[in-house]
Amino acid sequence: MGRPRGRFVGILVVGALVAASCSGGGGGASSSRSSHRGSGGSSSDPGCQFIVAGEDKRETVPIITMPVALIDASARPTVCYDKVSFTFQPGNDGDLPPSYSVFYTKPPFAPGLQTSGETLPGVHAFLEVMMRPASETDLRNPTNAVQTYKGNLRLSFPQTMHHALIVELLRTYPQGPDPLNPVLVWVIGLDSRRPFTTDAANSPPRVNVLIMN
Repeated sequence: MGRPRGRFVGILVVGALVAASCSGGGGGASSSRSSHRGSGGSSSDPGCQFIVAGEDKRETVPIITMPVALIDASARPTVCYDKVSFTFQPGNDGDLPPSYSVFYTKPPFAPGLQTSGETLPGVHAFLEVMMRPASETDLRNPTNAVQTYKGNLRLSFPQTMHHALIVELLRTYPQGPDPLNPVLVWVIGLDSRRPFTTDAANSPPRVNVLIMN
């Protein structure tokens, strides 16, 4: 009886997290929300103009205590937006994703840290995606941590993206003193500042950044 109930509560928590991400952070609804119509809007447009997006910071509060391990990262274009997804190992800490903060920023992203996007022609804006507690490795057994993310430091694009030119893992981003509260940071280099939004879900745990067309 207890296990299904826990699962149901976990799903409700993720629903609340998604709602929080859509409301943005660091300001009231009037400043953090704006309706954006995609450049490809038409009678066949699947509601792009109704997606609430803006340029303000999007963040969620921490809801898990143990680090989750990244297993995949991907980027693909859709009719309405460029979608960048971060997928984590399922079954940990209620099968929930980490908390996140997504915001526009400028390099350097940390002292002494230089990224490929800073010298890539055409990149004029950066979205920083900070997730915690999250790591590239499974830290459930600290004495035998296993690397779970074996993908590229810079994502390949199977299809041409609308505005994202590079998605890059900051592997050398400085960590805090608590080994059980690691931070995982990616940077998305864009051709210009664009409205964006975020969402998160479980089964498997994942965080998505949606950059409007």
